[in-house]
Amino acid sequence: MRGPWRAALALALHIGFFAVPLGMVLGLLAIAAYTVRLDFGGGVRAGLAAVLVAAVIGIGLRTVLRERERPRGVELTRAAQPKIWKMIDSITAGSGAATPDEVRVTSRPRARLREDTALLGLRVRARHLEIGLPLIAGLSTSELRAVVARELGRTVGAGKLVVLADRVETSVRRTANGLTGGPVKWLFTGYARLCTSIAGGVGDRLWLGADVVAVKAAGKRAAVTSLRKMKAIEFGWRDYAEQYLSMATKVEHAPDLLLGFRAFMDHPERKPQLAERVKQALADERDVSPSTRERVEAMKRLRGGDREPEEHPAFALLREPRKSVPELESRLLVDGLGPRLPWPDLARKAGAAEVARQAGLLSSAVAQSGLECPPAIGGVLAAIHRGEGPDLINPVLNPGLSPDRVDEAAVDTLTELLGGAVVDALVCAGRAQHELDWAGESVVRLSSGRPLDPDRLVRPAVADPRLIPGLHRALVDLGVPLQHAREPAAEPEPSVSGLVSPVLYAGERYDLLVTDRGLVFLPSSASAARRLLAGASARVWQSELEELDELLVAQVDRLRERDGAQWVDSRDVAATTLTHEKSGWSLKLELYLDDASSSEVRPDAVVTGADDVAELVVRSTPDTDERGDPYGGLGELMGARMRVDDRQESSDE
Repeated sequence: MRGPWRAALALALHIGFFAVPLGMVLGLLAIAAYTVRLDFGGGVRAGLAAVLVAAVIGIGLRTVLRERERPRGVELTRAAQPKIWKMIDSITAGSGAATPDEVRVTSRPRARLREDTALLGLRVRARHLEIGLPLIAGLSTSELRAVVARELGRTVGAGKLVVLADRVETSVRRTANGLTGGPVKWLFTGYARLCTSIAGGVGDRLWLGADVVAVKAAGKRAAVTSLRKMKAIEFGWRDYAEQYLSMATKVEHAPDLLLGFRAFMDHPERKPQLAERVKQALADERDVSPSTRERVEAMKRLRGGDREPEEHPAFALLREPRKSVPELESRLLVDGLGPRLPWPDLARKAGAAEVARQAGLLSSAVAQSGLECPPAIGGVLAAIHRGEGPDLINPVLNPGLSPDRVDEAAVDTLTELLGGAVVDALVCAGRAQHELDWAGESVVRLSSGRPLDPDRLVRPAVADPRLIPGLHRALVDLGVPLQHAREPAAEPEPSVSGLVSPVLYAGERYDLLVTDRGLVFLPSSASAARRLLAGASARVWQSELEELDELLVAQVDRLRERDGAQWVDSRDVAATTLTHEKSGWSLKLELYLDDASSSEVRPDAVVTGADDVAELVVRSTPDTDERGDPYGGLGELMGARMRVDDRQESSDE
């Protein structure tokens, strides 16, 4: 079953979702009205039953209908950006698509027409067109026109029935994902699966129709290149954020976001790399219908659309880009960043901050190792020469490392921190600085103009202590002050990767927070009855979400100070077993609890096992819910100490 017939069936199902409960209530009221004539008491009881059923259905519908699609980003008004709106008006006039109520710029590398709907997609309240700032930086004016036309064209690129069915399916799926635990979520999730199974695939036709609109609005060449370039921008933006935007947060200065991204994308070494990644990604597309290749071939077969593309950068569509672009960037960037810095200055400052951090970590490792070794570079070289390098660096190694990787990790970590300390000494002495390189990491440039690779300089001697005298002479020749040392770095604040709420800890309900340093258990404020009520009451549901959101962003040290809080330090964990069963999961932690341990757990929560190892078992509950990525964070935290036992498959067999 394909096309309009599938869409018609999905819409019939969705209309029945509202009609059946209404018919049920009206039927009960009719029965009550008829019964009251024959038996007044029975009629009253039937009427009360009808009212009760109506109340339950009303609460459930109110829960699923309260979801609203909120606009994101910074609004571009007609008065502020007339060229953008003129482009949109010409697209809607030529395609018959509805003009969006708002146009907004976001920080995401994509464009999206976000529709706020009523009755789970049956009626549109408002349309918000979102355009990612990375697209404005990386596309030409014709390519941006094609991207916008493609988004608007999804509302007219196929029959109205198909468009409506796709909107309903999108709204139902979004609502199901937004519900918390409770009977409403259980019931609506089942309906969402049924609706998605019927309507799934209907929206595929919309992309082909949207591509036709894009070709008509911007030309065949721009429509095709924009489809491929969107994938390149997606990859590029991710790399740009990880490698370069992270500099801004380290030194708390705002960068030239758009200009930097364009320089990043236009670098001669980046272009072929991104092109190859895009080619590979398109070749590896699976379960995508229609695939990008199919869409490109379909566009090439279209008649007409041979318009010559405009190659001007897309940001030329903005009014006074020298003024408007920095304003948009400031409103999109993280709050609290300091004055704007040019990229060369920002890279220089961020590089200096990073090597200072590495030098502080080296001093911290020396202090925690217990070795009689001064934290200065000269003292560390002497310790490595004595064969004490692994013992020196061991305090900062990940305790979850597999035993066969410890030696390699010790060499890598000591090389990184010692190399950072060497560069930090040169920077402080004015003999080196970091230089921006859009092809990769910043280059360390000596005052003589020669580049310095600290890894290549330090690694051979760290791996073979017999080479330390040669490294010592090389550092002296470079002018490295061997007495240089930083104060030991403060222990970093644990960061939360996810939350599981609630779990059973010592037979009681607790909220479990997974951090990169250990596990926090907090007495749960949500009883089982409240969790059930949260599925039906918008106020309780919102309160529950707000409490969990506060836990995710709260400082871990403050959470540990709460009454009843428990802490399992990663360094005290010997082994971990996560067991999956049909009824849920259990997590067994084998802990070293002695005078040197940092964990704080209830005595009644652990059982002493073999070799004086304490065993702590945590279990899920029927209404356990997750936020963030707690299981991924748990895997990273425990590393080789974690074993997963999936008993679901064995029980099925």
